[in-house]
Order: sequence, then structure tokens, then C-alpha cells
Amino acid sequence: LRLKDRESLAKKLARPDKSYDDLWDVTDLVGLRITTYFEDAVDRVGSLIEAQLPIDLSRSTDKRRRRDASAFGYRSLHYVCRLGDGSPRELPVAACCEVQIRTVLDHAWAEIEHDLGYKAPGAVPAAVRRRLTRLAGLLELADQEFLAIRRDLDDYATNLPERIAEEGGAVALDRLSLEALLACDEVRALDVAIAGALDRELGAEPFFPDYLLRMLAFANVRTVAEARAGARVHAQSIVDMVRPYFAFAWREWRLSPSQMQEIPRGYSLFFLVHASVLRDAERGLDKVERLTQLYGE
Repeated sequence: LRLKDRESLAKKLARPDKSYDDLWDVTDLVGLRITTYFEDAVDRVGSLIEAQLPIDLSRSTDKRRRRDASAFGYRSLHYVCRLGDGSPRELPVAACCEVQIRTVLDHAWAEIEHDLGYKAPGAVPAAVRRRLTRLAGLLELADQEFLAIRRDLDDYATNLPERIAEEGGAVALDRLSLEALLACDEVRALDVAIAGALDRELGAEPFFPDYLLRMLAFANVRTVAEARAGARVHAQSIVDMVRPYFAFAWREWRLSPSQMQEIPRGYSLFFLVHASVLRDAERGLDKVERLTQLYGE
């Protein structure tokens, strides 16, 4: 939210190509700017503004829709909203404010454009104008690509349960497939068993997903199917490992289950990694070296 400063207002009123009968004809004396991450959110915010505020549609404009479809540049949705009702203690009827809605990339373009002093097409040399136009096109394309990536991720997450069922779980582990893995019966049952062994409730939050993914990769557990199979094979070992682990953790690091309010989802995978690493080691020395490498990673 900002008020137009005196110097900027004076320059605007002095422009020969503008004419104002009333100070409130300057619609951006009071301005509010809303920035969104994604392009489709601009229209959603616009719908909320139209539903909640008194809009002067005759003076509002959508600068994203250009007469020349081949042109690139400033993109923003502008609303002029009425502020006053004319009563003695209120602002005059003509009082208004401007609400600008645009993406963070469009905002970056507008700020840089303003800083360069580039407003009218003839304000800069043709070669520079061409470069600015290319940049504006790239930012517009980036907005569309970010939106497409978000939609692809949403589709990927929506289809994961079906893919896991159809492909037998041969789905690579990542942040999204890890969330699906945590909902699988094998992992869920082990999480509940660990929470019971530690006399704690099972919480809603996952156990540090990025950390878990690195640990699982170290143990060569790289798909949902491999993690589920490991959870089945090592189920009893994992539960048996929990109390000795915390006895060791208390001696070495003063880490106790009493310091944990809840057991995070997927905590069983933390112990699955230990079980997998220890299974692959043939001798005691191998086990120490493998565990040292694990914590080094």
C-alpha cells in the first residue's frame, strides 16, 4: 500500500498529454499492489476484488490484453476502486484508489522498466527496445512455464497411487512419491509400532523428507517398491532396533524419546536405512565403516 509522493504527482499533472478536472481523476493517488506466484492466481485475486470492493469498471483495465498480440511488455490487472460516499465526514464521491495485481515476474519487469526510465516505445534506442521486448517475452514465457510445471506436479501427485498400483511400486523416490510411500500400509504399520514402542503418539508431519531421501539413496533404496519390500523384510528388526538405538543416542548425544512430542511419519524409514546398511555389511568392521559413511553422507 502506498501514497503517491508529491514529486511524482507533480510530474504526472504537468504532462502535456494528460488533462485532469479533479485531483481524484488521478486514480493512483492511493495504490495497492498484490503480487502472485502463478499467472492463474491473478484472475482469482481479481474475482475476489470484484466481489468485495466497489469497482469502477469504466476506469479499470486489464493491461495483459493488448491490441497488438505480437507485442510484449508491461502486464498487470488494474482496478480502480471507489473510496468515498460523499458524506461530510467521509472522502468525496470521486475519491478512489488503484489496485494492481500481477505475478512476481511481471512485477520484476515493471520495476526494472521503471528504473531504466523506459515507458513510451520511443524513449530508448531501437536496438535496446528490441532487447527489452525479448526480455519481456522471456518473462511471459517463464510465467507460463512455471504454471505448466505446477500443473504437471499436481497431475503427477494425483496419479501416483494409481501408478504405484499399476507398476508394482517401481516408481522412483522423490518428494512426492515419498509422501505416497508414507501412506502405504507397510510403512504406516511400522510407524505406529515405533510410536507404541516409544510410548508416543504418531504425528501428522513427515520426518525431514529431503534427509530421508538422501539416506534411502545411500542404502540403495531408490523406488517405492524397494522401500515397501524392505519394510516387510526388516519389520521385526526395525522395531527391535528402536530402543537400543535410543540407548546409544542418549549416551552419545543426550537424545531421548522424551524430548519428542510426537513420532513423525516415515520415522520407520530412518531405521529401515540402518537395517539395510547393517544387512549388507558382512563383518563388524564393515558395519562400523558403513554406518560412518552413512552419517558422513
